[in-house]
Parts: sequence; C-alpha cells; structure tokens
Amino acid sequence: MFGDKTPQVLIAGAGPVGLFTALCLARRGVGVRIVDTGIWGCTHSYALALHAQALDLFREVGLLDRVLGSSYLVKQWNLADKDGMRARLALDRDGADGVAVVRQDVLEAMLERALNELGVKVGWRQEVSKLENTADGVRATTSRFEKESRGYAVAHTEWVIAGWSELDVPYVIGADGYNSRVRRALHYDFPELAPAEYYAVFEFAANTDLHHEMTLTLGDGSCDVLWPLPGGDARWSFRLPEHHDEAAEGVKDVLDRSGFGHFPTERIKDRMLRSEGERDALLTDEHLHRLVAERAPWFDRAHIGAVSWRTVVRFERRLATGFGHGPLWLAGDAAHLTGPAGIQSMNAGLQEGHDLAVAMAAILRDGASPTLLDGCAQRATQMWRQLHGQDGGLHAEAGCDPLIAAHAGELLSCLPATGEALGALAGQLGLAFAAHGAARPV
Repeated sequence: MFGDKTPQVLIAGAGPVGLFTALCLARRGVGVRIVDTGIWGCTHSYALALHAQALDLFREVGLLDRVLGSSYLVKQWNLADKDGMRARLALDRDGADGVAVVRQDVLEAMLERALNELGVKVGWRQEVSKLENTADGVRATTSRFEKESRGYAVAHTEWVIAGWSELDVPYVIGADGYNSRVRRALHYDFPELAPAEYYAVFEFAANTDLHHEMTLTLGDGSCDVLWPLPGGDARWSFRLPEHHDEAAEGVKDVLDRSGFGHFPTERIKDRMLRSEGERDALLTDEHLHRLVAERAPWFDRAHIGAVSWRTVVRFERRLATGFGHGPLWLAGDAAHLTGPAGIQSMNAGLQEGHDLAVAMAAILRDGASPTLLDGCAQRATQMWRQLHGQDGGLHAEAGCDPLIAAHAGELLSCLPATGEALGALAGQLGLAFAAHGAARPV
C-alpha cells in the first residue's frame, strides 16, 4: 500500500490540463492528488502555444511572468497561399498579450514547481486502474509501477505493479488524454466526427527573424502552418492529404468492426519517428524543402537550418458524448480532439479544468449546489459543438476575400482562440458564426 493524506479531488493525468486543474484546486484550499503513468513530464509534444484567454488564466494563478519569460510571443496571425500573404490578424488587440509559444515540457515543469510550492507532489508511474461509484463519491484504485529486472542469460527490465491503494474521494477529474480511463468509466462514446489527417512536422533552426508572426498557408487540399519557437527555432507542419498509414488505419478498422470505433488510435509523441518506407521519405530534408517550394515559395528555404525534430502525426476529430456526471468529470483531450493548427484542444482544456476547479471548490468548501458542475459540462459541450461545426460554423460575410470564403469551414479549427475570442478573430477575416439554416449573405 502507498499514498498520502486522502484528497477531495483525484486527477488522472499530469499533462498541462491536469497540472493546471490541480493548481487551481490547490490554490482554493481543496485537497488534491494528481497521478500519471509517465516517469516524468512530456519531453516533446505537438501542443506548443497558449491563447490570450489561457494567459489570463495563468495571470490569475500568478504564473504569467514565468510563462512569458519562457515564451516567444506571437502578435500576428497571417493567412497565405502559395502566391503570398492574403490576410493578417492582430492577436494583441484590446490589451491582450498575444499568443505565447512555449514548449510543453517547459510548461509542465513550471506547473509542477508551482504545485510543489503548495505541497502537492505529482504521483509519477501511477495509474487510476479502477473506479467505482459510492454513496459519497467514487472509490479509486491507484496502481504504482516500478521497473523489475528479469532473466538470467540475458537480463531485461519491464514495468510491473509494485503496489496499489484505494481511496474514497468526492470527485475524480479525467485529464488522462485521448485513451482516457475516466471517460471509459463514464461509458461515454468518443465518436470520430471527420476523417483523420496526417501531418509531417519539422522543427529547425530558423536562419531569419520571424517577427512575432505565425502563418497559415492554404492550398488545394493542404493546410500548413509555420510557428516561431523560443530560442530562434521554428516549426513547419504540412498536411499530407494523400498519406494513408496502413497500420494505423488497419487498427481503426478492426476497432470499428469490433464495436470499439470510439477508441482513438495511438498518436506518435515524445520521439523522432524512425520507421521504414514511405514515412522515412516524408521526413527527409529534401521533402521538407520540396514542400516549402510547392506550398510556400515566399518562404526562403535558405532560412531553414538544421532540423532538430521530425515526425508524422495522425490527428483525429472527436467529441465525447458527455463531459461528466456525478463524481466523474473530463477535461482536455479526454473529452475532445481536433485539428492541430489552432492548438484549441489544450487551450480549451485549460479553461475546462479551471471551470471544474472553481465549481468543485464552491461545492466542497462553501456548500454550493453540485449543479454547478452541470453548468460546466453544458458550456464545454456548447463550445465544442461550435468548434466542430455541429451548430453551424463560420460563414463568409459580404466582401470577404474569396480564398477565405472558400475555406471558412476549415478556418474554424485554425484560429488560435475559442469561444467569443474566436468569433472576434473570425470577424477580422470577414467571417461570422451562423447556425444551421440561418440566412447568409450572398
């Protein structure tokens, strides 16, 4: 057996959403435990930027200066095609800081330090392995893993369960990613809303000043994004409309036939891809230069220095059939997945975690009604139905640039904002939200 003082909230998953949610709870005096199956925080991931609304949340918890000190601020969003720039959006209007580009491992280390300062330690190598509803909340079984050496002639190590604990808590928050055990305990489906997309991702030394700007490039079947990174690096992400990963799609087909189509397939993370055949060809320096020449010839290929990270990533679009009920709740990728360009899933997850923390603190500390949590779920569901275009989506207003009008639906997941802020950015492009069936300008 192992463990510490029984918490009031158990959080599964120590990514940015789980850590931030734990911090929001701890700052409100709520006892919290957070566990993660990893050995330590993520070393490399796709998510890399904090929207202006997320920066407001970090200001609230006293971490804004730390975040900005480790970030590269993006103040302008550009829209281009292969012929050049078509539109520019200001991201620092009305007192906003802009979008802060910060590596996920840096962000997670910052959040973990802030939790440690409040006496909360992350339980690494631990998994929430079982959840049972009780009269007062939920009974959670948490397993702890250790490496064990085995073998005589040839020694090897493997992870084994070294201990377990049971604890009764009023609430569990699943911030445990796209294969969420908490979501499965809720018996929620996680349907795919659109076909998966593959991206070739290259990070490299940028031999130029990117002037605090990011650029989205649209083409025939392509949607590519250039991000500046802290330290003088940059990232190009190129959609691969013709790419089909037979292994990944085969797994998905088996799951579909077996009635488990709501389970997402694995996403490459934390490592450079070193596979054979077509994927290797997609990740060569030569292919990177060819993609730039074909899709963004206005970007001088001489500005691309040594490549430090390259991978092919499969992105799915999914939305859980609920955000929680009773003692079990979801935030972040456990509840939703979307396209990569706007970094919306992580940023929305931070807001969801904050909302859950505020509601749970009011319930546990102040005796407020548990229906506060139902309101959190309703707001999150409404926002994600909008982000996935299920309640209408973006449509062109009179005078909108033809390129923007033709890609209005696609741009919904490409703008670095959610909710009202997304509507404001879309307005700068001549786009507006409209419900299904509503009259639209011609």
